Amino acid sequence: MYIEKIVLISIYLLIVTINTIIVVKYKKQSEKIHTLEDYNKTLIKVNDSICGFKHDFSNFVQALDGYAQTENIAGVKTMSRSILKDCVYTKNLESLNPNLIKNAAIYSIISKKFFLAQSKNVNMNVEIMTDLKDIEKLTYEVCRILAILLDNAIEAAKECESGYINLRILKDNRVSRKIIIVENTYKNEITDLDKLFEKGFTSKDYNTQSHGLGLWNVKKILRKNDNLNLYTTKGELFSQQLEIY
Repeated sequence: MYIEKIVLISIYLLIVTINTIIVVKYKKQSEKIHTLEDYNKTLIKVNDSICGFKHDFSNFVQALDGYAQTENIAGVKTMSRSILKDCVYTKNLESLNPNLIKNAAIYSIISKKFFLAQSKNVNMNVEIMTDLKDIEKLTYEVCRILAILLDNAIEAAKECESGYINLRILKDNRVSRKIIIVENTYKNEITDLDKLFEKGFTSKDYNTQSHGLGLWNVKKILRKNDNLNLYTTKGELFSQQLEIY
């Protein structure tokens, strides 16, 4: 009887182990599929942008020539800004590369927020100077924080004329840390930065149960993780610097 119990327990543990391996394998495959889908969407956007630029290039040149011949400097400047804007947009799209970020979950968050910002007429400038492959243990927490920071940045930037966001991922070798910086234009109506992290606080004109909880949740996540720090400053741009040790 005792041996039969041991055998049954062993079989049960074996089944649990096999199921766990299958679930983990499925999760990794699912993440890869989602990453590929997001990257494919980005590649399509890059291709469309480049094709559109090539198609319109001769028109740009003719327009610039027309402005130059009539010495219309204002027209030249306007056309140049439009060309530069297209170039910057294509460059930012090319930065949305999973091979640069090397973290499927974080890549997915960034790419989705990039296109969300675009849909709200907010430019997101992306600069990836290091990968995030070695923060696997903190991926869940970083994803939650980054999604909140980017959502807030989009909401603030869309209220500004020519609103934009700067997203930079850096590495500080001096103290072995990765840094994610989110900067955005904003209406300078914030006087007390500490209030931003209070439960229920919102700078929006409207208020619901779902607003005012984002940064409060961030504060709770930070309290539970000694390897994460967040520094918030305001000046010409509103800046949130997430440090990952």
